[in-house]
Amino acid sequence: MNDYRLSDEELAELRAVHRRVRDIREAYRINAVILLGQGRGVKDIADALLLDPETVRSYFKRYQKGGLDELLRMSYVGSEALLDSTQLRELDAHLQSTLYQTAADVARYVEQRWDVRYTSSGMNALLHRLGYVYKKPTLLPGKHQPVEVQEAFVSKYQDFKDKKSERT
Repeated sequence: MNDYRLSDEELAELRAVHRRVRDIREAYRINAVILLGQGRGVKDIADALLLDPETVRSYFKRYQKGGLDELLRMSYVGSEALLDSTQLRELDAHLQSTLYQTAADVARYVEQRWDVRYTSSGMNALLHRLGYVYKKPTLLPGKHQPVEVQEAFVSKYQDFKDKKSERT
């Protein structure tokens, strides 16, 4: 059984950093190390934080190895784009001239154009990397027609109704 206990100074430093972090992933890592440092069991901490016990142990090992910097370092960098730089420039130019309602519509265009499949969330991430954002359209009231146009429509409509009633 490993001894995960930490000194009071280390626990105080972890608590101070925990109060300052805004990323929930960092907070969970610090929580796990604090709880282990207080002498609580790995399984209990894993159950409480909804983590795997091995993840809790790895957080503590990272803290021991490199301190807070190592504990808070995020290793995930994402995946490469499925389109090359030429295709991305062409897609960007196409999006400048064509309006799509959803990321799924853009994904369908990309699949038809380059035979590359994206999920809606994957295309959404790609569009964000290209600098696009979704903005909900605002409703604007329609503009009314001049009185002469309205009267012409009413008379045409009245003629239409009169002719229709003659047929029935």
